Amino acid sequence: MSWTVWGISELGCWLGHFPYRWPTGRDAEDCLAAHIACNIRHIIWDLGRSVLNYHSSLPEATCRGLRENPHSEDSRRRAIEELYRERCQLRAALMYARERDCIIYGRLCMNRHYDPLSEHRSRFADSHPELCEQFRDGRLDVTRLTYASAEYRRERVEILAEAAFTGCEGLCLDFCRQPPAVRYHPLLVTAYRAANDIDPRELTLSGERDAFLAWCRYRAASVTQFLIELKQELDRMRERYQRAIPVQVRIPSDGVEGNLVAGLDVVGWCEQDLVEEIALSELRWLREYQGWALDPYLDLGERHGIPIFAGNSCLPMQAGGWSGECNPCGVNPVVAARRTLSARDAGAAGISVYQTDLGVQEPAQMELLSLYADPAALEAALEAPDLLKRWPITPENEMFGIDNHSRPMNRLTSADEL
Repeated sequence: MSWTVWGISELGCWLGHFPYRWPTGRDAEDCLAAHIACNIRHIIWDLGRSVLNYHSSLPEATCRGLRENPHSEDSRRRAIEELYRERCQLRAALMYARERDCIIYGRLCMNRHYDPLSEHRSRFADSHPELCEQFRDGRLDVTRLTYASAEYRRERVEILAEAAFTGCEGLCLDFCRQPPAVRYHPLLVTAYRAANDIDPRELTLSGERDAFLAWCRYRAASVTQFLIELKQELDRMRERYQRAIPVQVRIPSDGVEGNLVAGLDVVGWCEQDLVEEIALSELRWLREYQGWALDPYLDLGERHGIPIFAGNSCLPMQAGGWSGECNPCGVNPVVAARRTLSARDAGAAGISVYQTDLGVQEPAQMELLSLYADPAALEAALEAPDLLKRWPITPENEMFGIDNHSRPMNRLTSADEL
Protein backbone atom coordinates (compact mmCIF):
# COMPACT_ATOMS: atom_id res chain seq x y z
CA MET A 1 0.00 0.00 0.00
CA SER A 2 1.35 3.42 -0.93
CA TRP A 3 1.95 5.85 1.92
CA THR A 4 2.42 9.61 1.59
CA VAL A 5 3.49 12.16 4.16
CA TRP A 6 2.18 15.65 3.43
CA GLY A 7 3.85 18.54 5.21
CA ILE A 8 1.78 21.73 5.51
CA SER A 9 4.17 24.66 5.69
CA GLU A 10 3.80 28.41 6.10
CA LEU A 11 6.96 30.36 5.39
CA GLY A 12 5.92 33.19 7.70
CA CYS A 13 5.66 30.67 10.53
CA TRP A 14 8.99 29.08 9.54
CA LEU A 15 10.41 32.43 10.63
CA GLY A 16 7.80 33.32 13.22
CA HIS A 17 8.07 30.24 15.43
CA PHE A 18 11.63 31.16 16.39
CA PRO A 19 12.21 34.81 17.31
CA TYR A 20 15.92 34.53 16.65
CA ARG A 21 15.45 33.45 13.03
CA TRP A 22 15.78 36.29 10.55
CA PRO A 23 15.35 36.15 6.78
CA THR A 24 18.36 34.70 4.98
CA GLY A 25 17.47 35.59 1.42
CA ARG A 26 16.91 31.90 0.66
CA ASP A 27 14.10 31.26 3.09
CA ALA A 28 11.91 29.17 0.78
CA GLU A 29 14.89 26.97 -0.02
CA ASP A 30 15.92 26.71 3.64
CA CYS A 31 12.41 25.66 4.63
CA LEU A 32 12.14 23.02 1.91
CA ALA A 33 15.63 21.69 2.64
CA ALA A 34 14.59 21.13 6.26
CA HIS A 35 11.53 19.20 5.05
CA ILE A 36 13.66 17.04 2.76
CA ALA A 37 16.05 16.35 5.64
CA CYS A 38 13.02 14.99 7.55
CA ASN A 39 12.02 12.81 4.56
CA ILE A 40 9.01 14.97 3.70
CA ARG A 41 8.90 15.46 -0.06
CA HIS A 42 5.20 16.27 -0.52
CA ILE A 43 4.67 19.81 0.69
CA ILE A 44 1.56 21.96 0.91
CA TRP A 45 2.82 25.53 0.36
CA ASP A 46 0.99 28.55 1.74
CA LEU A 47 -0.70 30.76 -0.89
CA GLY A 48 -2.37 32.94 1.74
CA ARG A 49 -5.73 33.54 3.29
CA SER A 50 -7.17 36.95 2.49
CA VAL A 51 -3.82 38.56 1.69
CA LEU A 52 -1.73 36.44 -0.70
CA ASN A 53 1.79 35.26 0.11
CA TYR A 54 3.03 35.16 -3.47
CA HIS A 55 3.37 37.72 -6.28
CA SER A 56 0.00 37.73 -8.02
CA SER A 57 -0.96 39.35 -11.31
CA LEU A 58 -4.64 39.46 -10.39
CA PRO A 59 -5.80 43.10 -10.42
CA GLU A 60 -7.72 42.91 -7.13
CA ALA A 61 -5.20 40.80 -5.23
CA THR A 62 -3.45 42.11 -2.13
CA CYS A 63 0.02 40.60 -1.82
CA ARG A 64 2.12 40.41 1.30
CA GLY A 65 5.15 42.66 1.08
CA LEU A 66 3.66 44.55 -1.86
CA ARG A 67 1.00 46.44 0.05
CA GLU A 68 1.10 50.21 0.12
CA ASN A 69 2.88 51.61 3.18
CA PRO A 70 3.27 48.45 5.26
CA HIS A 71 3.16 49.83 8.78
CA SER A 72 5.16 48.18 11.51
CA GLU A 73 7.68 49.52 13.97
CA ASP A 74 9.01 46.02 14.57
CA SER A 75 12.26 45.67 12.61
CA ARG A 76 11.97 41.89 12.39
CA ARG A 77 8.46 42.08 10.97
CA ARG A 78 9.63 44.66 8.44
CA ALA A 79 12.40 42.27 7.41
CA ILE A 80 9.87 39.47 6.90
CA GLU A 81 7.67 41.78 4.82
CA GLU A 82 10.72 42.61 2.73
CA LEU A 83 11.48 38.97 1.99
CA TYR A 84 7.98 38.62 0.49
CA ARG A 85 8.44 41.85 -1.44
CA GLU A 86 11.91 41.12 -2.87
CA ARG A 87 10.93 37.91 -4.66
CA CYS A 88 8.02 35.54 -5.06
CA GLN A 89 8.59 32.86 -2.43
CA LEU A 90 6.14 30.50 -4.16
CA ARG A 91 8.11 30.58 -7.40
CA ALA A 92 11.36 30.14 -5.49
CA ALA A 93 9.89 27.11 -3.70
CA LEU A 94 8.61 25.59 -6.94
CA MET A 95 11.98 25.91 -8.64
CA TYR A 96 13.87 24.42 -5.70
CA ALA A 97 11.37 21.57 -5.29
CA ARG A 98 11.43 20.70 -8.99
CA GLU A 99 15.20 20.34 -8.91
CA ARG A 100 14.93 17.95 -5.96
CA ASP A 101 11.99 15.84 -7.10
CA CYS A 102 9.53 17.21 -4.52
CA ILE A 103 5.81 17.77 -5.00
CA ILE A 104 4.35 21.20 -4.17
CA TYR A 105 0.61 21.89 -3.79
CA GLY A 106 -0.61 25.44 -3.30
CA ARG A 107 -2.80 25.89 -0.21
CA LEU A 108 -5.45 28.59 0.12
CA CYS A 109 -7.42 29.14 3.33
CA MET A 110 -10.96 29.24 2.09
CA ASN A 111 -12.76 31.75 4.31
CA ARG A 112 -10.42 33.61 6.65
CA HIS A 113 -10.46 37.38 6.12
CA TYR A 114 -9.77 38.82 9.56
CA ASP A 115 -11.10 42.10 10.91
CA PRO A 116 -11.25 45.32 8.83
CA LEU A 117 -8.28 46.91 10.62
CA SER A 118 -6.07 43.84 10.30
CA GLU A 119 -2.97 43.89 8.10
CA HIS A 120 -4.03 40.39 7.03
CA ARG A 121 -7.25 41.60 5.36
CA SER A 122 -7.30 42.08 1.59
CA ARG A 123 -8.53 45.07 -0.38
CA PHE A 124 -11.15 42.78 -1.94
CA ALA A 125 -12.64 42.00 1.47
CA ASP A 126 -12.49 45.66 2.51
CA SER A 127 -14.15 46.86 -0.67
CA HIS A 128 -17.04 44.38 -0.53
CA PRO A 129 -18.71 44.83 2.86
CA GLU A 130 -21.99 43.67 1.32
CA LEU A 131 -20.46 40.19 1.00
CA CYS A 132 -19.72 39.79 4.71
CA GLU A 133 -21.45 36.77 6.21
CA GLN A 134 -24.04 37.18 8.95
CA PHE A 135 -24.77 35.36 12.17
CA ARG A 136 -28.23 33.98 12.86
CA ASP A 137 -29.20 37.16 14.74
CA GLY A 138 -28.16 39.44 11.88
CA ARG A 139 -24.78 40.54 13.25
CA LEU A 140 -22.06 40.80 10.63
CA ASP A 141 -19.30 38.23 10.54
CA VAL A 142 -16.64 40.40 8.91
CA THR A 143 -14.10 37.57 8.87
CA ARG A 144 -16.03 35.55 6.26
CA LEU A 145 -17.45 36.40 2.84
CA THR A 146 -20.42 34.59 1.34
CA TYR A 147 -20.04 31.83 -1.23
CA ALA A 148 -23.58 32.70 -2.33
CA SER A 149 -21.91 35.53 -4.26
CA ALA A 150 -20.61 34.70 -7.73
CA GLU A 151 -18.10 37.52 -7.30
CA TYR A 152 -16.55 35.95 -4.22
CA ARG A 153 -16.49 32.49 -5.78
CA ARG A 154 -14.70 33.98 -8.76
CA GLU A 155 -12.12 35.70 -6.54
CA ARG A 156 -11.24 32.34 -4.95
CA VAL A 157 -11.22 30.47 -8.28
CA GLU A 158 -8.90 33.01 -9.90
CA ILE A 159 -6.36 32.75 -7.09
CA LEU A 160 -6.28 28.96 -7.25
CA ALA A 161 -6.13 28.89 -11.04
CA GLU A 162 -3.24 31.36 -11.00
CA ALA A 163 -1.36 29.17 -8.51
CA ALA A 164 -1.85 26.16 -10.77
CA PHE A 165 -0.71 28.15 -13.80
CA THR A 166 2.36 29.31 -11.86
CA GLY A 167 3.39 25.68 -11.43
CA CYS A 168 1.76 24.16 -8.34
CA GLU A 169 1.26 20.48 -9.12
CA GLY A 170 -1.95 20.40 -7.14
CA LEU A 171 -4.16 22.56 -4.93
CA CYS A 172 -5.13 22.27 -1.27
CA LEU A 173 -8.39 23.97 -0.31
CA ASP A 174 -8.20 24.43 3.44
CA PHE A 175 -11.71 24.54 4.90
CA CYS A 176 -10.29 24.10 8.40
CA ARG A 177 -9.43 27.80 8.17
CA GLN A 178 -12.12 28.72 9.16
CA PRO A 179 -15.36 26.78 9.61
CA PRO A 180 -18.16 27.37 9.10
CA ALA A 181 -17.74 28.23 5.44
CA VAL A 182 -21.25 29.75 5.29
CA ARG A 183 -23.69 31.28 7.75
CA TYR A 184 -26.89 33.32 7.24
CA HIS A 185 -26.15 35.85 4.53
CA PRO A 186 -29.34 37.48 3.14
CA LEU A 187 -28.60 36.04 -0.32
CA LEU A 188 -29.08 32.60 1.20
CA VAL A 189 -31.79 33.34 3.77
CA THR A 190 -34.07 35.28 1.38
CA ALA A 191 -33.92 32.66 -1.36
CA TYR A 192 -34.50 29.80 1.07
CA ARG A 193 -37.45 31.52 2.70
CA ALA A 194 -39.03 32.26 -0.70
CA ALA A 195 -38.62 28.65 -1.87
CA ASN A 196 -39.68 26.89 1.34
CA ASP A 197 -41.83 29.41 3.22
CA ILE A 198 -39.50 28.88 6.21
CA ASP A 199 -37.17 31.35 7.85
CA PRO A 200 -33.99 29.28 8.31
CA ARG A 201 -32.92 31.50 11.20
CA GLU A 202 -35.68 29.87 13.25
CA LEU A 203 -34.36 26.35 12.67
CA THR A 204 -32.00 24.61 15.09
CA LEU A 205 -30.27 21.26 15.30
CA SER A 206 -31.66 20.78 18.80
CA GLY A 207 -35.18 21.58 17.56
CA GLU A 208 -36.35 20.51 14.10
CA ARG A 209 -33.25 18.49 13.26
CA ASP A 210 -34.27 17.33 9.76
CA ALA A 211 -35.38 20.82 8.75
CA PHE A 212 -32.16 22.33 10.08
CA LEU A 213 -30.01 19.83 8.17
CA ALA A 214 -32.03 20.55 5.01
CA TRP A 215 -31.12 24.22 5.45
CA CYS A 216 -27.47 23.25 5.98
CA ARG A 217 -27.55 21.26 2.75
CA TYR A 218 -29.05 24.23 0.94
CA ARG A 219 -26.44 26.74 2.03
CA ALA A 220 -23.63 24.21 1.48
CA ALA A 221 -24.68 24.14 -2.18
CA SER A 222 -23.04 27.55 -2.61
CA VAL A 223 -19.67 26.07 -1.62
CA THR A 224 -20.30 23.12 -3.93
CA GLN A 225 -21.02 25.60 -6.72
CA PHE A 226 -17.60 27.15 -6.08
CA LEU A 227 -16.00 23.71 -6.50
CA ILE A 228 -17.95 23.19 -9.73
CA GLU A 229 -16.66 26.50 -11.06
CA LEU A 230 -13.12 25.67 -9.97
CA LYS A 231 -13.31 22.31 -11.74
CA GLN A 232 -14.50 24.00 -14.92
CA GLU A 233 -11.54 26.39 -14.79
CA LEU A 234 -9.03 23.65 -14.02
CA ASP A 235 -10.44 21.30 -16.68
CA ARG A 236 -9.62 23.90 -19.35
CA MET A 237 -6.09 24.13 -17.99
CA ARG A 238 -5.78 20.34 -17.69
CA GLU A 239 -6.79 19.88 -21.31
CA ARG A 240 -4.56 22.65 -22.63
CA TYR A 241 -1.42 21.71 -20.69
CA GLN A 242 -2.02 17.97 -20.23
CA ARG A 243 -1.63 18.22 -16.45
CA ALA A 244 -3.60 16.48 -13.71
CA ILE A 245 -3.79 19.36 -11.12
CA PRO A 246 -5.50 17.35 -8.35
CA VAL A 247 -7.69 19.19 -5.85
CA GLN A 248 -7.22 18.22 -2.22
CA VAL A 249 -9.71 19.47 0.36
CA ARG A 250 -8.67 19.78 3.99
CA ILE A 251 -11.66 19.39 6.30
CA PRO A 252 -12.43 18.70 9.98
CA SER A 253 -12.75 14.99 10.76
CA ASP A 254 -15.93 15.35 12.83
CA GLY A 255 -18.07 13.34 10.40
CA VAL A 256 -19.91 14.11 7.18
CA GLU A 257 -22.93 15.52 9.04
CA GLY A 258 -20.70 17.83 11.07
CA ASN A 259 -19.06 18.85 7.80
CA LEU A 260 -22.49 19.59 6.31
CA VAL A 261 -23.31 21.86 9.25
CA ALA A 262 -20.08 23.71 8.47
CA GLY A 263 -21.20 24.19 4.85
CA LEU A 264 -19.17 21.31 3.42
CA ASP A 265 -21.17 18.71 1.49
CA VAL A 266 -18.29 16.25 1.31
CA VAL A 267 -20.47 13.36 0.11
CA GLY A 268 -21.83 15.51 -2.72
CA TRP A 269 -18.32 16.62 -3.69
CA CYS A 270 -17.24 13.00 -4.05
CA GLU A 271 -20.36 12.00 -5.98
CA GLN A 272 -19.82 14.85 -8.45
CA ASP A 273 -16.08 14.14 -8.90
CA LEU A 274 -15.15 17.59 -7.63
CA VAL A 275 -12.21 16.53 -5.46
CA GLU A 276 -9.34 14.13 -5.97
CA GLU A 277 -8.00 13.90 -2.40
CA ILE A 278 -9.25 14.46 1.15
CA ALA A 279 -7.00 15.52 4.03
CA LEU A 280 -8.39 15.50 7.55
CA SER A 281 -7.74 17.46 10.71
CA GLU A 282 -9.02 16.67 14.18
CA LEU A 283 -10.43 20.13 14.75
CA ARG A 284 -12.49 20.27 17.94
CA TRP A 285 -14.94 23.12 17.51
CA LEU A 286 -18.55 21.80 17.45
CA ARG A 287 -20.27 20.72 20.65
CA GLU A 288 -22.64 18.25 19.00
CA TYR A 289 -20.01 16.51 16.85
CA GLN A 290 -17.16 14.94 18.79
CA GLY A 291 -16.51 11.70 16.93
CA TRP A 292 -13.41 12.73 14.95
CA ALA A 293 -13.46 9.32 13.30
CA LEU A 294 -11.42 8.20 10.30
CA ASP A 295 -13.62 5.27 9.21
CA PRO A 296 -16.48 7.25 7.58
CA TYR A 297 -13.99 9.02 5.34
CA LEU A 298 -12.14 5.83 4.50
CA ASP A 299 -15.46 4.28 3.45
CA LEU A 300 -16.26 7.34 1.37
CA GLY A 301 -12.84 7.27 -0.23
CA GLU A 302 -13.11 3.58 -1.06
CA ARG A 303 -16.48 4.10 -2.76
CA HIS A 304 -15.16 6.89 -4.94
CA GLY A 305 -11.50 6.02 -5.39
CA ILE A 306 -10.30 9.01 -3.36
CA PRO A 307 -7.21 8.77 -1.13
CA ILE A 308 -7.79 9.82 2.48
CA PHE A 309 -4.96 11.42 4.43
CA ALA A 310 -5.37 11.38 8.20
CA GLY A 311 -4.52 14.44 10.25
CA ASN A 312 -1.64 15.31 12.53
CA SER A 313 0.02 18.52 13.69
CA CYS A 314 3.39 19.83 14.87
CA LEU A 315 1.79 22.66 16.82
CA PRO A 316 -0.04 21.99 20.11
CA MET A 317 -3.42 23.44 20.95
CA GLN A 318 -2.91 26.93 22.33
CA ALA A 319 -4.69 28.37 25.36
CA GLY A 320 -4.65 31.85 23.84
CA GLY A 321 -2.64 34.31 21.81
CA TRP A 322 -0.96 33.74 18.45
CA SER A 323 -0.74 30.01 17.87
CA GLY A 324 2.74 30.38 16.42
CA GLU A 325 4.10 30.85 19.93
CA CYS A 326 4.50 27.16 20.59
CA ASN A 327 3.78 25.90 24.10
CA PRO A 328 6.67 23.44 24.63
CA CYS A 329 4.81 21.65 27.42
CA GLY A 330 2.09 20.75 24.91
CA VAL A 331 4.48 18.91 22.58
CA ASN A 332 4.87 15.14 22.76
CA PRO A 333 6.33 13.54 19.61
CA VAL A 334 5.45 10.05 20.87
CA VAL A 335 1.74 10.89 20.95
CA ALA A 336 1.88 12.33 17.42
CA ALA A 337 3.87 9.35 16.12
CA ARG A 338 1.31 6.91 17.57
CA ARG A 339 -1.39 8.92 15.81
CA THR A 340 0.47 8.45 12.54
CA LEU A 341 0.78 4.68 13.01
CA SER A 342 -2.91 4.40 13.91
CA ALA A 343 -3.77 6.08 10.62
CA ARG A 344 -1.54 3.64 8.73
CA ASP A 345 -3.13 0.67 10.50
CA ALA A 346 -6.63 1.97 9.76
CA GLY A 347 -5.89 2.07 6.03
CA ALA A 348 -5.25 5.76 5.35
CA ALA A 349 -3.27 6.63 2.23
CA GLY A 350 -0.97 8.79 4.32
CA ILE A 351 -0.78 11.53 6.88
CA SER A 352 -1.28 15.29 6.51
CA VAL A 353 0.84 17.11 9.07
CA TYR A 354 -0.03 20.72 9.86
CA GLN A 355 2.70 23.31 10.52
CA THR A 356 5.66 21.15 9.60
CA ASP A 357 7.48 24.47 9.29
CA LEU A 358 7.83 24.09 13.07
CA GLY A 359 8.38 20.34 13.29
CA VAL A 360 11.24 20.16 10.78
CA GLN A 361 13.33 22.65 12.75
CA GLU A 362 12.44 21.78 16.34
CA PRO A 363 14.83 19.15 17.78
CA ALA A 364 12.06 17.79 20.02
CA GLN A 365 10.09 16.67 16.96
CA MET A 366 12.60 16.03 14.17
CA GLU A 367 13.74 12.58 15.33
CA LEU A 368 10.36 10.86 15.02
CA LEU A 369 8.92 13.16 12.35
CA SER A 370 11.70 12.08 9.98
CA LEU A 371 10.45 8.47 10.33
CA TYR A 372 6.85 9.17 9.30
CA ALA A 373 7.73 8.25 5.72
CA ASP A 374 8.75 4.76 6.90
CA PRO A 375 6.03 3.45 9.24
CA ALA A 376 7.96 0.24 9.95
CA ALA A 377 10.98 2.22 11.16
CA LEU A 378 8.67 4.51 13.13
CA GLU A 379 7.05 1.51 14.80
CA ALA A 380 10.44 0.13 15.76
CA ALA A 381 11.51 3.49 17.18
CA LEU A 382 8.41 3.66 19.34
CA GLU A 383 9.38 0.37 20.97
CA ALA A 384 12.52 1.89 22.51
CA PRO A 385 12.31 1.18 26.26
CA ASP A 386 13.36 4.67 27.38
CA LEU A 387 11.07 6.61 25.03
CA LEU A 388 8.36 7.43 27.57
CA LYS A 389 11.02 8.42 30.08
CA ARG A 390 12.20 10.99 27.58
CA TRP A 391 8.66 11.99 26.61
CA PRO A 392 6.25 11.34 29.48
CA ILE A 393 2.61 11.71 28.53
CA THR A 394 0.88 14.38 30.59
CA PRO A 395 -2.60 15.97 30.62
CA GLU A 396 -1.07 18.93 28.79
CA ASN A 397 0.39 16.94 25.89
CA GLU A 398 -1.76 13.81 25.66
CA MET A 399 -3.75 15.26 22.73
CA PHE A 400 -0.74 16.51 20.78
CA GLY A 401 -1.44 16.19 17.08
CA ILE A 402 -5.01 17.47 17.07
CA ASP A 403 -5.64 20.76 15.29
CA ASN A 404 -4.02 23.61 17.21
CA HIS A 405 -7.10 25.77 16.55
CA SER A 406 -9.19 23.37 18.62
CA ARG A 407 -11.02 24.71 21.63
CA PRO A 408 -11.24 23.45 25.20
CA MET A 409 -14.37 21.35 25.74
CA ASN A 410 -16.12 24.13 27.67
CA ARG A 411 -15.65 26.54 24.77
CA LEU A 412 -16.94 24.43 21.88
CA THR A 413 -19.43 26.12 19.56
CA SER A 414 -22.96 24.75 19.33
CA ALA A 415 -24.39 24.09 15.88
CA ASP A 416 -27.35 26.20 17.00
CA GLU A 417 -24.99 29.19 17.29
CA LEU A 418 -23.83 29.02 13.71
